[in-house]
Amino acid sequence: MAQLARITLFPVKSLDGIEVDRATLLPCGALADDRRWRLVDLDGHVVNAKRTPLMHPIRATFELGDAPTVSLAVARPALGARSACTPAPASFPLRPGPSGPCAWLSEALGIEVLIQERPEGGFPDDRDATGPTLVSSASLDEVARWFSLPIDEIRRRFRVNLEIEGCEPFWEDTLASPACPPPLSSIDAAASFGGGSPAVEPPPSPPLSFHVGGAVLTAVNVCRRCPVPTRDSGDGRVTEYFRDVFEAWRRRRLRRDVDASSWGGFYRLAINTIGDGRGGNVEVGDRIEPVAHLRRA
Repeated sequence: MAQLARITLFPVKSLDGIEVDRATLLPCGALADDRRWRLVDLDGHVVNAKRTPLMHPIRATFELGDAPTVSLAVARPALGARSACTPAPASFPLRPGPSGPCAWLSEALGIEVLIQERPEGGFPDDRDATGPTLVSSASLDEVARWFSLPIDEIRRRFRVNLEIEGCEPFWEDTLASPACPPPLSSIDAAASFGGGSPAVEPPPSPPLSFHVGGAVLTAVNVCRRCPVPTRDSGDGRVTEYFRDVFEAWRRRRLRRDVDASSWGGFYRLAINTIGDGRGGNVEVGDRIEPVAHLRRA
């Protein structure tokens, strides 16, 4: 039986995540406090790990609630860190201004930054899919095996919100791009989305709408990945041929019940989702159960 095994929020874009046992899905579809804050330079351009590897060695721990705080430290020198300094570890309220973390982060990054906040919905990478990202633990295990890396390193590189256990590697692909309709019953790795091809292949089915505890999500697509997963999460050093190796294995391990004709490449992992506008709560241990098939607008 597929069920929710892990919830990770990323309060500040490109900084560390925080594991929680329970999270709230907002009416807009985003998880509360996920990507709620981001950094920008004085021209208003986003400062993140895609832009600078100096983000990678910054370790952040969060206390969320009515007065959110962040504790920051530089774990080790970053690749290309000549222009940046190493400020002493410190804690700050998560807010703009002199009492917040902006001065510390500016020193660590070697560029003056400001912090922006959007409590209702945050700053998602995909504005057309504002819901949480979802992946199976088995998929992360598989990718870790390809590169002989610890699974926690793969988690830090791919930065997925919801992790599902009790299903096969890349099972989540079937939610966003199935070749045939899955059964409308509790998702079971042994019975639902199983291996093998049908005798007569039906036309592709639309993405799947599914319950996660008290929330309803709809799969939108399989996430196209940015350069960040190619780098060591601690110092930003690029893993040689990471994308080439990833795509070769991803193509080889594509499930037979998934249509990838629209992907435009195999550098994809986890699914993007949208909410149903009603919000809800998700909790570790929640079952994943289909609701209905919804066609793309």
